[in-house]
Amino acid sequence: MISKIKPAYFLLIGIITIPMAHMTVSIDLAGWICCVPFLLYLQLSSGYKSRLLFFLGLVVSWSFCIAKIITPPIPAALIFLFSVPISLFHLPGYLIWDKFKNQPWSVFLFPSIMMLMEYIQYTFTPFASWGFAAYTQAHTLTMMQSLSLFGMPGLSFLIYWVNISIAMILIQKKTTALTLQWPVCIIGFLLLFGSLRYELSKANGKDTIKLAAIGTDSDVTGYPLPSKEVNDKVKENLFNRTALAAQNGAKLVVWNEASTYIMDAEENAWSDSLSALSKRLQVALVAAYIIPISEAPMKYKNKYLFFDSTGNLAISYNKHQPVPGEPADNGTEALQVTAISGTKTGAVICYDYDFPYLAKGYGELNADLVAVPSSDWRGIDPLHSRMAAFRAVEQGHSIMRSTRFGLSAAISPYGEFVSQMSSFDHNDKVMMAHLPAKKISTIYSYTGDWFVFVCIGFVVYFLIDHLRNRKLKSDAE
Repeated sequence: MISKIKPAYFLLIGIITIPMAHMTVSIDLAGWICCVPFLLYLQLSSGYKSRLLFFLGLVVSWSFCIAKIITPPIPAALIFLFSVPISLFHLPGYLIWDKFKNQPWSVFLFPSIMMLMEYIQYTFTPFASWGFAAYTQAHTLTMMQSLSLFGMPGLSFLIYWVNISIAMILIQKKTTALTLQWPVCIIGFLLLFGSLRYELSKANGKDTIKLAAIGTDSDVTGYPLPSKEVNDKVKENLFNRTALAAQNGAKLVVWNEASTYIMDAEENAWSDSLSALSKRLQVALVAAYIIPISEAPMKYKNKYLFFDSTGNLAISYNKHQPVPGEPADNGTEALQVTAISGTKTGAVICYDYDFPYLAKGYGELNADLVAVPSSDWRGIDPLHSRMAAFRAVEQGHSIMRSTRFGLSAAISPYGEFVSQMSSFDHNDKVMMAHLPAKKISTIYSYTGDWFVFVCIGFVVYFLIDHLRNRKLKSDAE
């Protein structure tokens, strides 16, 4: 029946199903089937022209995905800045499987290559973890608990495995243990594990720390900068909201990314005023701001200062991973934690936490809590905050994500939003929350990306075995 359908129809269906699964306005279930139409297209077509058409279809599908998150002030050109690289990273998984699809164990080749390309993307490129299969399950808290075992590589592998299994069942018109029983059993186990892990976390009380996310009135996104009078009012409101949070018992206050701007010559005086504020209120403070460097070309520092409750400057940090195209200096400071009421606390800035290696760094420092001053835009709200929840489950620490132009969220080590506040709502821009004061242990925080290296070993073995069999066949002839 599949062979009677024109391949172009499957290409068109794939262009629809990929956007259904990824980015905003997505359906979690679609993640388990979104690659199937593309795989069927490759099965039913041949020749370099069909492969060029396939790549074009891949780019179109990811362009639709990225277009869903492009809203002002983000330029439309950003669509292709992300969709083309993501398509290029996904292309090898499809084409390599297509070449070797008739070989034994090829059912594992597609998920292995796709997952390895994801690993390369978030480890060695500035495109972070955007477009990963694991994020299609951002609404399914039970499935997200598997991140504590294998991290995103394991969940992405499983999703791709299910996709290729469905495609092979449709192609071969039969099921095998590897295409039906095994993936179904593993999904069932992970759902059971996730449900038990999350529900049992509620069984006992735990020590908590009270903290707050503070919103800013600043809407600065570049030049021309607001007047000094306007900026002074922004700073006054930040100080007042910080005081309100402290009066309500917050032990830690986290500002938004780019909460205000400070000229370079003013930074020492600014630091002193923040120190005095923290000391007077007896509250720890993560104060994020930008320092304009030049207008043409536009350049700035994107940083935070972290003060403890005595007014001591504990950490100074510049954003390590600016978004591609963001004219900010790259920070190179070593990650640090400081104790806030006995809770080991670190901080990063927004896009930094789209890179699992930075969360792993805090895992190695045994951080209990990570503050994430952030600045989003309407198109990625609340997607970006949900992505941060993956880092919490992976490493077992809490996250306070304080977001300008988006959703602020207090996230538990289980990925649960225990408190949230949208900057688009009418509110007092002060979000209070209680989060666990101590981290929980996860297998992934200890073992890291071991599953990635298992898949590398499999791919190497698969290719060596294929070459060996081809040589034996050639010798026999």
